[in-house]
Amino acid sequence: MALSLGSASAQDRFAIKTNFLHDATASVNLGIEVGLAPKWTAAVEGSVNMWNPSLNHWFVSPEARYWLCKRFSGHFFSLHGNVGMASVGGVEGADFATTYDFHRFPNLESFMLKDAFVYSIGVGYGHAFILGRHWNLELEACVGYLCARGDEYELKKDAKGRPYIPENSIPVLEGSVFDYIGPTKLACSIVYIF
Repeated sequence: MALSLGSASAQDRFAIKTNFLHDATASVNLGIEVGLAPKWTAAVEGSVNMWNPSLNHWFVSPEARYWLCKRFSGHFFSLHGNVGMASVGGVEGADFATTYDFHRFPNLESFMLKDAFVYSIGVGYGHAFILGRHWNLELEACVGYLCARGDEYELKKDAKGRPYIPENSIPVLEGSVFDYIGPTKLACSIVYIF
């Protein structure tokens, strides 16, 4: 669940929203977006998932938006950031090796960057569809740069084929850096306006 403003009224200053894409992964998300000027808003969102090992994360994501008409309605452009911790993994060794110099570990089938510090910055475009006086549907896509820093562990598979990191495992690579340029945010949110 995230907080955001989303109506055509110039008096609207705050709102709440939930990103269905986060909800679909059982991640809790919550935030607030505040109207700063007729065409500007600022937001802070948070997301957490500590119960699913393959989606384990917490993030705080500030964002500034410029609306082309008036705030909380129609098209907008955004500048966003992200900071948090995550465990990222499950990438097959062949794909991983070409980018991350894993030719030194030819038998590694998959990996996990465990408890990595993650930060990103990006730009985006979105549209808020007015559904009623207090309700909007909001779509947003962003691209940018993301960096994750942490220790890499080899994943094993249990009897059901699910990946896991064995207890007391030693990192395959310490202080690994994962750099990424591409999509950094995707949102489909329902918005309630105050």
